[in-house]
Amino acid sequence: MIKQLENQLRNVRNATKENSPLIHCITNPISIHGCANMILAVGARPMMAEHPLEVEDITRTAGALMLNLGNITDARMESMRRSVRVAMECGIPILLDLVGVTCSRIRMELARELIGFGQIQILKGNISELLAIAGQSFHGTGIDAGKEDAMTDENEEERRRIFRTFSQRTGSVLLATGARDLLVDQERCLILENGTTKLSGITGTGCMVGALTAAYLAQKDPFTAAVLGTSVMGIAGELAERSSKGPGSFQIELLDAVAGMRQEVLEAKLRIRETEA
Repeated sequence: MIKQLENQLRNVRNATKENSPLIHCITNPISIHGCANMILAVGARPMMAEHPLEVEDITRTAGALMLNLGNITDARMESMRRSVRVAMECGIPILLDLVGVTCSRIRMELARELIGFGQIQILKGNISELLAIAGQSFHGTGIDAGKEDAMTDENEEERRRIFRTFSQRTGSVLLATGARDLLVDQERCLILENGTTKLSGITGTGCMVGALTAAYLAQKDPFTAAVLGTSVMGIAGELAERSSKGPGSFQIELLDAVAGMRQEVLEAKLRIRETEA
């Protein structure tokens, strides 16, 4: 499977650069600049429109729709509802980033409402957020995952079972980010192990993973898009850590590493473990 996946990663990366799809993002203003730059860095085009009266028109022209629940507002909530409906009507793939559903009832209710409209191709969040949306107990606080929820050798099989069941119910690919990223759909399960703790030292890198994944999602291969978005960010973080002096230079080096990443570097540094779903 890994060799086949490498070919898929190459094809999706090349198609993204060649086609330059428009990625409509309704996201939080805290990370909007970083998300837009990451989308540009891999060859796609960001559009960060969020006014309820224009989002339907813009979504219709997009290759993919990314929704991020961070820093939610009434206007952004209404825009998400409208955009999801249009995307589903037009067959435009959707990524929903479940930011903060563990700490806010309004975010959890909105997430469930959006999922209830129909199939969302990728549901992304930290491990606590994915446990919460799947109806399991969790320990997240704020937008951070709880240490008690972290995936370990002891609970890995249980996590895979929980998320596979939820994937079967929703039809979505589930991407749970953390020190080890867990990627699950109805048939497959991967553990992605690239990254560095430096990524948690600057604002918005989790949102940027969502943006990268959405850029690749325009090729309508959700599982491959999730592998790419997560791995490109993780490997870029590893490269940036070597050459940066602190969080300021790390941000610059991170963007440069994403934009300049060669396919042979991606394949050489990729750390993926296939497991039974």
